[in-house]
Amino acid sequence: MELTEIDNEDLEAFLLESYESLTQIESDIIELEKASVNRAALDRIYRSLHTLKGNCGFLPFPKLESLAHAGESLISYLREDTKQSLVNSDRNFTATPQIITALLQTVDSIRQLLSQIQTTKQEGDADYSTLICALAKLQENQQVITVLSSSPETEESTITGTESAYIRVSVSLLDQLMNLVGELVLTRNQVIGLSQRYKDSNLTATCQRLNLITSQLQEGVMKTRLQQMSTIWQKFPRVIRDLAIAHGKQVAVEIQGADTEVDKSIIEAIKDPLTHLVRNCIDHGIESPTERHAAGKSPTGKISLKACYENSKVNIEISDDGRGLSPTQLKMRAQKLGLLTSAQAETMSDAAAINLIFLPGFSTAAQITNISGRGVGMDIVKSNIDKINGSIEIESQPGQGTKFQLKIPLTLTIIPALIVNSNGDRYAIPQASLQELVRLEPEQALNQIETFYDVPVYPLRGNLIPLVNLHQVLHPSNPPHSQLPTPNSALSTQHSALSTQHSALTLVVIQADNYQFGLVVDAVEDIQDIVVKPLGKQLQAISVFMGATIMGDGRVALIIDAVNLAKQAGLYEKRQLLSSNSDANISTEQEERQLILLFQGPQGALMGIPVAIAFRLEEIPSTAIEKVGNQDVVRTADRILPVIDLQKIFPSQQPTPNRETEKLQLVIVSPQAGLSVGLVVERILDIVEEPLTVKGIPSRLGVLFCAVIQGQITEILDIEAVINMVNPYLLQVSDRG
Repeated sequence: MELTEIDNEDLEAFLLESYESLTQIESDIIELEKASVNRAALDRIYRSLHTLKGNCGFLPFPKLESLAHAGESLISYLREDTKQSLVNSDRNFTATPQIITALLQTVDSIRQLLSQIQTTKQEGDADYSTLICALAKLQENQQVITVLSSSPETEESTITGTESAYIRVSVSLLDQLMNLVGELVLTRNQVIGLSQRYKDSNLTATCQRLNLITSQLQEGVMKTRLQQMSTIWQKFPRVIRDLAIAHGKQVAVEIQGADTEVDKSIIEAIKDPLTHLVRNCIDHGIESPTERHAAGKSPTGKISLKACYENSKVNIEISDDGRGLSPTQLKMRAQKLGLLTSAQAETMSDAAAINLIFLPGFSTAAQITNISGRGVGMDIVKSNIDKINGSIEIESQPGQGTKFQLKIPLTLTIIPALIVNSNGDRYAIPQASLQELVRLEPEQALNQIETFYDVPVYPLRGNLIPLVNLHQVLHPSNPPHSQLPTPNSALSTQHSALSTQHSALTLVVIQADNYQFGLVVDAVEDIQDIVVKPLGKQLQAISVFMGATIMGDGRVALIIDAVNLAKQAGLYEKRQLLSSNSDANISTEQEERQLILLFQGPQGALMGIPVAIAFRLEEIPSTAIEKVGNQDVVRTADRILPVIDLQKIFPSQQPTPNRETEKLQLVIVSPQAGLSVGLVVERILDIVEEPLTVKGIPSRLGVLFCAVIQGQITEILDIEAVINMVNPYLLQVSDRG
């Protein structure tokens, strides 16, 4: 049969199935190298190679067929030898390193052939006869050793029919479907905007139903794009093994959370950064067996790979138990490379010194190798993580090891964002970058905002937060009407134009690259799910925007890139100087001030909770609340959330209004680690910063105390007491972890 006679779809299906089989084969071969394993791994390798060889019988790929047959023959011999060992002497087996290496070379060669076939539809001119002969000689020399097994596995693995529950779908089709859902979300937002303009009860009810169905469809389609972290994790044992052998080190790998699911676009974006971090752990972290023995450690180093969900993000940890990072040595190395001055090194904290490894051109390697020494790896890792609105942090102890902690979003397609207004234009800030909202009255802005190194700063709970005016950064040649008054002097830099004496100041506190700054905007409008649209080629050079979205009224809002906005504003050059003054001129009263989320409770009561325990604010249709047992719950993007209606906690003697067609305002609070609850409130009012110096006794059960906030008596809720009144079991489950 000529290759031209083969249908393209058949060839594509053959390549897809073969690549999937190779991934499983490679993982099983690594399992064979362990001290004691059962026959299941051998059986899987044998079946996969046999299937691959059989498929080649229908296609004109003789080289591929011969290579698969040679590998199958060696595995067949190992299976027979293992079976005899189990029958005769109750023993299991361990293959020699030579056999493992030869099998891995076979996998690499098959992958090379598949890549050649995919590109040219031909097998190419490569000669694999030497490898085929080597596989045959290994079988003849019988290089298999047996070891005692405390609990031999005699159970034969079976093929289940689970595969029939799945079908293969083209990624391009999923992308197209996701784009259509994105357009539906935009249309949904526009229709909801119309329903708010035309006060019609039937239209409002229909829009609420449309909103619910669209949200469920959006969630379902996004799930189809999810891939498990095992897609990346399963490749690392092979990478770690090869690098450890090349460096003369002994390394064991521990994997947790392989079933954690992330959007396919995120998987593609983090694959290379994670690979570099693993290589970095082996090259720079894990010591040689001699060094580890001298330090009182096990000769075998350990690399841990973990993934889990945390607050609507994916938390990824890569750690080793190696030599760790020395802040002193990092400072000296940075000075030697000309990346740091001696004066900067003296005032630099240990945490900042560890982050020096992210600087372009920084490397601790004494000489350039094929793995490290060029000073570009960690810089690229950080820039790639920043591109997907993720963050990376490092914890390290000299002599004990290093841990890289990454926090990345679940998806990049549809994200929650804060909509703000600046000089008549609307912008979207991804919720992943938000820390809190602060409103300063004119008198507060005048008395509390100071200037350091020509940068206006605001003292927020012991830290100096540099302030950036969004309009001034985006339009430096068109300053706003007036400048921010400070007790020192009028500012002469681009950061000076912030507010007026006659208007309040709205600050959006943003986390960018482990660094906070306050973004000054004219108004905060809403939090919405937005569809991220890429910018056109003409605008891609503008780094302060990561994309655009279409609002409900059809207008376009640009999505702000927090990291690049901070760089554009010039904060990165002065953040070290500002951090050294973080304790300056901060009064005791300001340190005691707290951010309070104010809302209207039952009977119009003014209530509040500390912003520190408020996770996020949402608006949901009343029909989204379901009853499970005696507990009200609502389905969010990543969890089932218990809901507490404050009307039921603080009942009114007047009749309760019907909420069936209402939208409910939800405050999601997290009083303890691992426990989140949604509070249904009447209306969210504001976020204020108050010292809470005037306090009174609790007015009723569920209230922590009363305080005077902005001249009004406000009940500060005791969230744990409220939860205990409704469902004490929630607190018990949280305490058990």
